[in-house]
Amino acid sequence: MPPEDTTVRVLFVCTGNTCRSPLAVAALLAELGEDAARVQVSSAGTAAAEGQSANPLSREVAAADGLDLSKHRSRRAVAPLVRSADFVFVMDHLHRVAIEALGANRDRVHVLSEYPAPGEPGMPVSDPFGASKEAYEECWRRIRHHVRRIAPVVRQALNARNAS
Repeated sequence: MPPEDTTVRVLFVCTGNTCRSPLAVAALLAELGEDAARVQVSSAGTAAAEGQSANPLSREVAAADGLDLSKHRSRRAVAPLVRSADFVFVMDHLHRVAIEALGANRDRVHVLSEYPAPGEPGMPVSDPFGASKEAYEECWRRIRHHVRRIAPVVRQALNARNAS
C-alpha cells in the first residue's frame, strides 16, 4: 500500500505569472521556514505565456529581501493544476472566476487580501506590470503582509494532514 500523501499544495494565481504570483511563492516559502519542505508551493497565470522569467523588477524587490526568483518560469493555470491544490490564492475576483471555471473547488479558492476572513480587502494586491519600481515595492509589501496572515492557516492544514 503506498504511503498517504501528507503534502499540502498551495497555488498562487495572477494574470501573467511573472510578477505577483512568483513573489507570493517566494514570500510563503520564506515565511514557512522549515515547514516549507513539507508544502508544495507553486504559481500560475490565467493568461500566462509559458516559460517566461519573473519580471526584472519582481526579481529585484525579492532579491532585496534575500529571495531568488531567477529559476521561475511562467505557466498557464490549467484544470488539473487548480483542481489538485488544497489552497488557491488569487489576486483578484476576476482570477477567482477564471480559476473556478477550470473546475477548482470553490471552497479552496481565496482572494489573497480577503483570506482568512474578514481579511483586508481594502489592501488589494494590484498588478504592478509596466509600472514603476515603487509600484513593485508596494506590491511586494502587500504580498508579504498577506502571506504572513495565511501562513498559520497553511501550517494548520499541514499539521492536520500529518496528524491523520
